[in-house]
Amino acid sequence: MSIKAKKVLAGFATAVTVLALSSAVSAPAMAAGDPPQDAVIKLISPILTAENTSEAAANQTMADQWVKNGWFGTGLVFQRAFVPVGSTITLVYNVTDKNGKILVGQDVKLRINKGYSNSSAIVQVDDKVTTGVHKPESADQAQVTHKTDAYGNVTFVMKNLDKPGTGEPEPESMTAKPDISADGLNDLHAQVLPEIAGEQPDHSVITEFHYYNPKTTAVQPVTKPTIRLVSPILNDANSIKRADLEKTFSVDNPWYAKGIGFRQAYAQTGSAINLVYQVTDDNGKPLPNATVKLHVNKAYSASKAGMTDGTNATDPMKDSAQGNDQLLLTGTTDGFGYVLFALKNTDKKGEPVPASLTTPTPLTNGVFSQIYPEISGQATDIADMVEFHFVGDVAVPVAPPSTEVSVKATSSKATVKGKTVYSLTVAIANASGKTAAISITGNKKVTEKISVANQAFKYTVTAGKKTVSVVIAGKTYTSTVTVK
Repeated sequence: MSIKAKKVLAGFATAVTVLALSSAVSAPAMAAGDPPQDAVIKLISPILTAENTSEAAANQTMADQWVKNGWFGTGLVFQRAFVPVGSTITLVYNVTDKNGKILVGQDVKLRINKGYSNSSAIVQVDDKVTTGVHKPESADQAQVTHKTDAYGNVTFVMKNLDKPGTGEPEPESMTAKPDISADGLNDLHAQVLPEIAGEQPDHSVITEFHYYNPKTTAVQPVTKPTIRLVSPILNDANSIKRADLEKTFSVDNPWYAKGIGFRQAYAQTGSAINLVYQVTDDNGKPLPNATVKLHVNKAYSASKAGMTDGTNATDPMKDSAQGNDQLLLTGTTDGFGYVLFALKNTDKKGEPVPASLTTPTPLTNGVFSQIYPEISGQATDIADMVEFHFVGDVAVPVAPPSTEVSVKATSSKATVKGKTVYSLTVAIANASGKTAAISITGNKKVTEKISVANQAFKYTVTAGKKTVSVVIAGKTYTSTVTVK
């Protein structure tokens, strides 16, 4: 991949209001106003490691060099992975601020077949379809923006539209180098980068998917598949593991297969939750193109929370205390064996706010949804059950942010080859299509063309007090920043 030094384009988040559970509960960071600087973006689906990606060490060394060059923020991860031509890929990213708190309701832009990536695959995300050709080289072929859910996760579903037989040769292994011809004509890949404030302010991940032609289609055994919850990530710090009920369900009674997982978790009333499951076959290998049923407000759970996927909703007339699911959804696993169900709670009032995220759930008057995935049957599937309890009143939206032009200057420093490098970022909002004349103490005056509603320009400066003057449409915006 060829990457050149360039200005930073920064997408600013639209102001939204998302209520935290309470001050007593470990509260997430909430998106509002300017995009957070130093956001950390991690890929959690598909799960990519040195064991299932191409030349992991060499590619990460390359990424580390890009960081040293000053092109990307520290911690950049670069991975190449293989997937059959025509595959769908469920991309899930976890987003936190620089202090590790999740960002809820945060706009995240996915740059698809990003600039300088030489991406050649034709892929679709939402209604955006790439061309497979870079013209110009610096331009992304497509961009799509989604918001993070109640757990700081954002999802994008990317489908490859290239015809069968047009992909690369199948690699010798998932860790091998892509088998690209000398002329590069058989190279078929898509490269994606999630972004909040820009390449340099973010600490993000670049993923490059190479599409290959499978030599054979293997028949996978699916008599006892495993279905594990990948998103949200629930652990002993943010949820309640019910080992007692796991035993009741699968040991004391033959209702579910041994190995079932069961957790209870709290979420704000009105929350969006992106449920992603990883499905593997009897041998533990990823199971693509499998149909997964999702029982929402499942039978015998007494669930009554209002839930929807945007098209279908739970039916309160069905008694979930008996043998009735209030909602049954189906999905298909992607090329890596992951399946996405994007749900949203529709209740206006929930349970009382708990003292902590690990406080036992109430025994009466609960507002909850018990959810269970299934392929072959609950007696054979080794699957994760989850029960979300919705608390508090639904969040009240605030007025949209101002559309007036604004200018904000911030400074930062980094260590490059043992030397301290100081930078100054000038962020300009609501001035798309205009020109900015930017003057910084100690730097030459520059003129920048503003191409998007929210854009940032980053400059190398010396330490000390700086006066920043920006002239847009005859109006001058002046600020003082101490670079240290």
